[in-house]
Amino acid sequence: MKSRTVFWLVAALMLLAVYQKSRWNSLEVFDWDAGGYFSYLPTVFIYHDPGRADSLARVVQQRLAEKDHDIGRLGIRRLDNGQFLTKYAPGVALSQLPWFAGAHAYSYWQGLPTNGFFWPYQEAALLAGMAYAILGLWVLRKLLLRYFSDRVVAWTLAGIGLGTNYFVYATHEAANAHAVLFLWQASLLYCTARWYERPASRWALGMGLFLGLVTLTRLSEAIYVLIPLTWGLTSWAALRQRPRLLLRYAGQLTLAAALGLAVISLQFIWWHMVSGHWMVENYPGEHFDFVHPHIIDGLTSIRRGWLVYTPLVVLILGWGVPQLPRYVPAAMPTVLVVVLTVVYITFSWEQWWYGWGFSTRPLVSLYPLLALPLGAAMASVRPLATARKLVRGFVLFCIVLNTWQGWQYVNNVLPGDEMTAELYRERFFQVPPFFPAGPRPNVPPPPPVVW
Repeated sequence: MKSRTVFWLVAALMLLAVYQKSRWNSLEVFDWDAGGYFSYLPTVFIYHDPGRADSLARVVQQRLAEKDHDIGRLGIRRLDNGQFLTKYAPGVALSQLPWFAGAHAYSYWQGLPTNGFFWPYQEAALLAGMAYAILGLWVLRKLLLRYFSDRVVAWTLAGIGLGTNYFVYATHEAANAHAVLFLWQASLLYCTARWYERPASRWALGMGLFLGLVTLTRLSEAIYVLIPLTWGLTSWAALRQRPRLLLRYAGQLTLAAALGLAVISLQFIWWHMVSGHWMVENYPGEHFDFVHPHIIDGLTSIRRGWLVYTPLVVLILGWGVPQLPRYVPAAMPTVLVVVLTVVYITFSWEQWWYGWGFSTRPLVSLYPLLALPLGAAMASVRPLATARKLVRGFVLFCIVLNTWQGWQYVNNVLPGDEMTAELYRERFFQVPPFFPAGPRPNVPPPPPVVW
């Protein structure tokens, strides 16, 4: 099995999944978080007022009044100065900009409403996320091939691409942040590995750029600065030599830091334009509770347990991590520090289940890093016939389970929230109804709101 073949197979299945559902035909892509992420684009390029982040939300309200939308469902709130601000960072919108431009031009040429809401914009948002998800897998493949055989990389790509909740967030939920974050994280990891192999300005600038982009996409992901900070610290000697290495290439790293900070500064500039303040509390009323984390619930609960709905992680953590020093020793300290830190922070959030979703969606950003111990697990069993069959069988089981439950989630058989053990048992074998994509809406939505 060739890794290139698996890559194109996963890409084809993602494309098929997106177009089988065609969520833009029912105009539901911007119902929740995705609308908040996207709202920067119509706010700036259609309504020409940064302080009217509610512009898209108002169109959603008018078009889908029967769903009783309010602007809070898109993460938008009114500030004390009368301006409107989305709580989501602008990184997703930045990645969607060329796709938005294409959708806007198409709508204009076809005589469709150019309000940032109609189906071309929604299709563009989903296709953008899916394209970045596929590109992220390609970058991950390039990284894995530096350490593992092509056959091992093929199994690893299949596991990450089809055996985790990444597939749902690369297709049905592709307009959210997770797909593009996967690409940024895979690219950050690739540039980090290449820079430590042979320090060069392009890899240093890549680290700065992609760390800036992940932070601009979700501010809490600044914690992934631990990837370049901990890579290769495999001994006390390596730790003692690290300051000398950093000083030797201080010029490269200063430029990288400047590039990353320049990217992140877009968030502060936006806050100042809208609110008059350089710092704004993005999630008022929501907070971390680091004293009382919900780690056990987050990992094992039937409501949203990561290990329950993505059991491939059990193989990665239980077998892959101990094998990692044999194949990618430089990654071992990074995996330990980053995974433990991110899991702790993720499940310290007050709403530890993170609302509606499939498995633990914030941890999708970890999958590029976790692909390394998964590759180590696959490589370690190659000489052992029985172990190889068992491990590959388990990966195939995870792919089947993830595909089945992801299909159920997409069709609301498995609810994205409030899951109980009784409901899970009742619906586990329930076949989702097949709803082919409906026709594109031919009734134009209401005209843009005039203020």
